[in-house]
Amino acid sequence: MKRLALIMGMVFLVVAATGCRRRVRDEDTVVVTADTLVTGVWDDDPMGDYTALLARHQEALRDVFFEYDSNELNSAALEALMFDAGYLMSNTGFRVLLEGHCDERGTVDYNLALGERRAQAVYQYLTNYGIPSSRLQTVSYGKERPFVRGSDEYAHSQNRRVHLRVLPE
Repeated sequence: MKRLALIMGMVFLVVAATGCRRRVRDEDTVVVTADTLVTGVWDDDPMGDYTALLARHQEALRDVFFEYDSNELNSAALEALMFDAGYLMSNTGFRVLLEGHCDERGTVDYNLALGERRAQAVYQYLTNYGIPSSRLQTVSYGKERPFVRGSDEYAHSQNRRVHLRVLPE
């Protein structure tokens, strides 16, 4: 049994070293062969530029922060939303997931509902501004995905937010 495994391993190494591949007639089919396992199917990543562009959009957008137990848009939230709406109007080619978050206080169910109300408040502002609703989605994570760990006021204030996550079209 060991001898068979050793022979099979040597055969695989010989095939991999010689770069043996089958011809592909259908252009839509990608065949993974021994030589593509080492170098990849493409020499460079064709999605690299698009991924970098999405990352730049993500860095440009601002989170929207809320007061304790509130989904009301205060002046700081409106300022962030005005910036985000302007950015979204002038930059297309991606969608945005509006993630509602809460601090650790309160029950799971209550915080999920509050996170949804926060995400909906941001959604309403952006659609009223003129952002197409087809570019926006909402989700609530409640207190389940804190941005800052801790039980002090700083951590709480950073976790009461709507995070705008860039998604590909």
